[in-house]
Amino acid sequence: MRVLLSNDDGIESPALWRLALEVAESSGIEGYVVAPAEEWSAQGHAITVREPLYAERLPASGYPLPAWRVSGTPADCIKLGLHSLLPEPVDLVVAGINQGFNLATDVLYSGTVAAATEGVLGGLPAIAVSSGHESGTPTTYQFPAQVTCQLLNLLSDQMDHPWLLNVNIPATDDARVNGVWITELGPCPYIDVVRSDEDEAGRACYWLAIEPHPDRPVAGSDWEAVQKGAISLTPLEVLRLTKTNHFAGLVPVVEELQARLGEGAGPFG
Repeated sequence: MRVLLSNDDGIESPALWRLALEVAESSGIEGYVVAPAEEWSAQGHAITVREPLYAERLPASGYPLPAWRVSGTPADCIKLGLHSLLPEPVDLVVAGINQGFNLATDVLYSGTVAAATEGVLGGLPAIAVSSGHESGTPTTYQFPAQVTCQLLNLLSDQMDHPWLLNVNIPATDDARVNGVWITELGPCPYIDVVRSDEDEAGRACYWLAIEPHPDRPVAGSDWEAVQKGAISLTPLEVLRLTKTNHFAGLVPVVEELQARLGEGAGPFG
């Protein structure tokens, strides 16, 4: 199995390096790394179209796998990897290990999930892997990396069509977790906070921040799983975004709009 690894924390991330090392030491898995030169956390699925991209091949002695440092976003990295940089096609895209969980509505902002999504748009299955730990607590990310490689082996017979799996793994190093759960995305686990400030020139400015939501997580959600120390596996739908069961509710709206445009006029004529 050949895999393309990327992330949104940047190629210097210790979590990505640990995963690359685990892949390099795993039998049956061949890996490449194409990752951003800088951190792109919470930047979503941005791509670079108004300036050139630059990719630097890292020295073979400096990284566990063949690796490129890219000037652009996580999604840019996947595009370059799949269509330009890699010497041969890959079977699967792995984004992560992200330093911090990506739960619920996080998937809409996460550069990690965006990199995995770009793999699906390129016709490949993909896994977005994230791992949380208490602030200030050091971790080697060895256990999340081991779990990820085990998942790759177990999913090796499901590579014939694109799919996306969002994985959240506790960053423990002693492998004591509360099981593996198949979950759905939970509601947003945070409350948005806007803090007013003033810059050096005296102009009003604002800082976007979040605070933990006081409510208990929804049963069966990814949020609940990690709260209880479990590994969360959440399959996500990427290619079918149309909400077809809402068609019927739009029919009277379309009929009224068409009537107001006048018969034979406008886009409904």
